[in-house]
Amino acid sequence: MSNQNEILLLEQNKKIIDLKNEVAEKSNFIWIIGEVVKHSSKLKTESELAYLIVDMLIGIFGLTEAKFYIKQDDDTYTLYKIDNSCDNKFVEYKNAKLDIETKNTSKTKLIVNNFSHLRVPIIDFLSTGVMGILMVTHRQKDFFNKTKLDFFDTLSIQISSALINARLYLKVSELSSKDILTNCLNRRYLDDLIDYNGSNDITYVIFDLDNFKLVNDTFGHGKGDQLLVEISDLAINFFKEYKGRVIRYGGDEFIVILEKNFEDSIKIINLFREKLLSNEFVNSFPFKISASFGVANYPMHSDSLRELQIMADQALYKAKENGKDQIVSYEL
Repeated sequence: MSNQNEILLLEQNKKIIDLKNEVAEKSNFIWIIGEVVKHSSKLKTESELAYLIVDMLIGIFGLTEAKFYIKQDDDTYTLYKIDNSCDNKFVEYKNAKLDIETKNTSKTKLIVNNFSHLRVPIIDFLSTGVMGILMVTHRQKDFFNKTKLDFFDTLSIQISSALINARLYLKVSELSSKDILTNCLNRRYLDDLIDYNGSNDITYVIFDLDNFKLVNDTFGHGKGDQLLVEISDLAINFFKEYKGRVIRYGGDEFIVILEKNFEDSIKIINLFREKLLSNEFVNSFPFKISASFGVANYPMHSDSLRELQIMADQALYKAKENGKDQIVSYEL
C-alpha cells in the first residue's frame, strides 16, 4: 500500500472516529435534556433541580466544577455546587457572593485562561429577568466548542422551565397550607407536622382570644376579622424571630410550634402576651382583649405531638377557668 493510500485511510479512520465521538456527544446532550424535561414536573424544590443539573454535568463532561447560582425573591443568591476539590460533594450556600459582572450575564460567555470556564444565564422567559447563573469549568482549554455552547444554550431554556415549575409547586404548596384570612398556616399544615418523630424539643402552644365573642356581638364579624388579622400579623412577625410557626386552628384559636425547651418557650410566650396587651388596635376596644395560653412540651410532657395537642388544650381550658389572660402549662 502506498504512502498516499495509507494517509487517505488514516484520514478516513479519523473522520469515522470524529463522527462517532460527535454522535456520542450529541447522544449525551439529548440524554441530559431528556432527563431535565422528564424530572421537571416531579422536582419539588430548587435544591433538587440544582443537584440534578450539576451532578449530571459533572458526570457526563468530567468537569472540574459545576456551580448553579439561583436568585431568590430578596435578590440574594443561593449557590449549589459540586467540585473535585471537595470530593464531589453537593453543597449549598445561602447568601452567596456574586460579582456584578457575573450577575449581569445576559448571554452565554466563554472565558479561557488555564482552564475553560462557561457562564450560562438562566432567563425567566415570563419576565425576561435572570433567574440564575450556571457556571462550569473544565481543565481542557478548548473544551467548550460551538456544539457544546449550543447545547448549553438549549439546556438553559429547559432549566428555566424546570425552575419555574419548581417555584410554582412551592407557591401552590404554600397557598394550600395557608389560612386565607390571616395568612397563618392552616390545619392541613398541622396534619403534616403532627407525626413528628425528631429529637429536638418542641413546645406546643394553644392560645385563643379572651372576649372575642364580645367583639363579634358588639361590632360585627367584620371587626372580628380585623382583630384576627391584626393578632395573626403580630404573632407571625413576633414568633418568626424565634423560628416559630403560627397556625390558625379555627375561629380565634391559634397554635404556635416552637422548637425550644420548655423554660425558654414560657419566656417567649410571655413576651408575646405582653406585646399583644400593648397593641394599639387591641387597646382600641372599650373592653379588655387579652389571650389565654395552654402549653405542653415534647419530650417533657409526652413523646407524641398528637398527645401534646390534647395536653395543651387541657392547659388552655384551665387558663380560661382560672380567670383568663394567663399562661398555663400541662401538669403531669
